[in-house]
Amino acid sequence: MAPRKSQPRGAQVTSNGPANHTDVDYESVPPFFNTTFSTHRVSPLYIGPQGLTTARLEHLAHRLRDTLVGDVVRGIQVGLEAADTPMGQVGPLRAVTIRWFHAQSILGEAAVDQGSEEAWNKFSGEQGRGLWIEICHENATYVALLLPGFSSSADDAAAQQPAWVVQPSNADVDKSQFTHLPLLLLRMPQALKAVIGEWLSTTFDCHVGKLTLGTKTLINVWEGWIRTSGLPSKGPDFVLTISFNAPTTERQSAVPSDSDGELGEDNDSVEPGLKSLEITISPSDLRRFLRAGQEGGAHERTTSAAWTIDLRERRRIAGENMDDGWGWRTSEDAPKHPFTEALARYLDHHLALDLFHPGVRVVQISCGAFVLAQSRLKIVKLGDVTSDLARAAWMFVAQLGARIRGDALPAVV
Repeated sequence: MAPRKSQPRGAQVTSNGPANHTDVDYESVPPFFNTTFSTHRVSPLYIGPQGLTTARLEHLAHRLRDTLVGDVVRGIQVGLEAADTPMGQVGPLRAVTIRWFHAQSILGEAAVDQGSEEAWNKFSGEQGRGLWIEICHENATYVALLLPGFSSSADDAAAQQPAWVVQPSNADVDKSQFTHLPLLLLRMPQALKAVIGEWLSTTFDCHVGKLTLGTKTLINVWEGWIRTSGLPSKGPDFVLTISFNAPTTERQSAVPSDSDGELGEDNDSVEPGLKSLEITISPSDLRRFLRAGQEGGAHERTTSAAWTIDLRERRRIAGENMDDGWGWRTSEDAPKHPFTEALARYLDHHLALDLFHPGVRVVQISCGAFVLAQSRLKIVKLGDVTSDLARAAWMFVAQLGARIRGDALPAVV
């Protein structure tokens, strides 16, 4: 009997039924926890009538490998084998694999939260699967994950689409020829990110852009994590980093310059003295802030500034990111954020700092469970994936999906 040949790593999926449907391979699980990813967004991928079958995934993996080892991208020769990494040379390219995976394989099978009626894991096979691209060098492995735009309820596929997706005017367009994987997570050098983005856009006729998370998403994730997993009593400190949307001010030099520009040339302009502020809270004090917020309610500061009634002025002060500005706090369906309300009251009392001013933005939240910044994320896992961690992880990616769906037209990378 001839020896059995092993399946190529390039696409570990099996065909089942029509050509445009595949089964998810559960033997291989992509990295997710304890991994720092950069966040990006992708418009619907055109996969054509043939779909992403085993044979096509293998073919695409070979095409991507050919691009990485020597093809020309935008007129520039790509030579990623010799790229430097903190651990030294990455070495020659060994393999490129593209495979399907199911979100439950990395996020866990979260139980239904009976209190809030949130069923994070109630998704069909098409809605709950993603694409995993793995680039293996001799001394380094790079990963790209394309995830669906999850929501807190099992909506249909149409409701999962981002608001900025242009809908076709032809009603006869076969929507099965498109797949919606709007959340792209990358762990790789910046040069390789540009190549992967270009390859995805040309291969699937899609748009790849940066996903800049703002104040609303960061606060929603933190408050949602508290409701799902609770607050720790020990471990690393909670650190919230805020920045200020203050324009650079120019100041005339106090020392006159001579005709040669040798005097006073370093005093022409100055940068703002305070760019960011880190607020550190020990784990033992976190519950005190939460109780204070639950008992005290919403915090409002008395002010007669124009931005309190003029939405255009608020947006001008907040900047271009629609996630910033704190304007969402005044909506009727705004969720309650007791911890943030208590923190705002504390900062107002001790530092005379208005956290809810449109020019104040949250740029990073770091705790023992995760690190979430404007363009990167990391979820920490110690040991096995528990039910609480699974629910929190589903909530985490669902908030990112809500950020994509509710965003305006994306900026070009």
